[in-house]
Amino acid sequence: MNTENNEMLNKKIAIGFVIYFPEESIIDKIKLVEESGFMFYIFDNSPKISLVRDFCKKLKNCKYITCGKNVGLGFGISSICAQAYYDSFSAFLFFDQDTCFNIDTLNFIQDFYKSHFHLESSYSAIVFNSKEIHQNSSENKYELKDVLMVINSGSLFFLKNLEALNWHNTNYFVECVDYEFCLNSNNNNFKIAECSKTPGFDHKTKQPDKKYKIFGKEKFLRKYSRKRLFDYLFASIKLILKSIKTRNIRFTKAYIRSFVIYLYFQSIIRIIKIFK
Repeated sequence: MNTENNEMLNKKIAIGFVIYFPEESIIDKIKLVEESGFMFYIFDNSPKISLVRDFCKKLKNCKYITCGKNVGLGFGISSICAQAYYDSFSAFLFFDQDTCFNIDTLNFIQDFYKSHFHLESSYSAIVFNSKEIHQNSSENKYELKDVLMVINSGSLFFLKNLEALNWHNTNYFVECVDYEFCLNSNNNNFKIAECSKTPGFDHKTKQPDKKYKIFGKEKFLRKYSRKRLFDYLFASIKLILKSIKTRNIRFTKAYIRSFVIYLYFQSIIRIIKIFK
């Protein structure tokens, strides 16, 4: 591929974050993206904290967006993806504010897009993570596996397909935004794939999970607040009902299984804490 085509494809990817009371380390991530030359978009759900807002004023490749209050993840990610689309970008790489990555991560995903941009004809997103980074099961570093449910962080969204799906559902505040997107994609015959050998990608280190020993096995889990738990329950019920209404039995079964596992471990954590 010649240099002109490389530059053209590079400019077709934008990067974005939706932030809410982020740690100061978010500035290092913003600096990295700025120095890498990508255009990037930030939706700020806590604009009264001036850390990011003031820093973004100094940058040339950044678009800072806010509604002046916390309007949730669904609204935020829908807004920045749509803005990038109408700014003529073809793909959008989204990271949670607590996901760690480096220049190798960005180069890996950029190189992937150069050789796989044709996937936008049938996929709504390719999700990058490092689940198999230390495994040598395949020489193909870009090996893809079609999946039914994934989280948003690390997703490379194909924007023309998101536009066809009417973006992310803004009726979901935080909980289940990602899974509702997966259901919507599946219902509209768009596939989602996972690429699990992404260098520098780390979605665990900054998570506030703690180690618990359950029936002799160590698990990293997090006790969610009662409010967060109820938000998840209501969002999950809504998502299950939608999957039933749209007759997506495969998704319904998969999500109910995930839902039961989530409730099981949240119950176990609470029982453990009672006896500590």
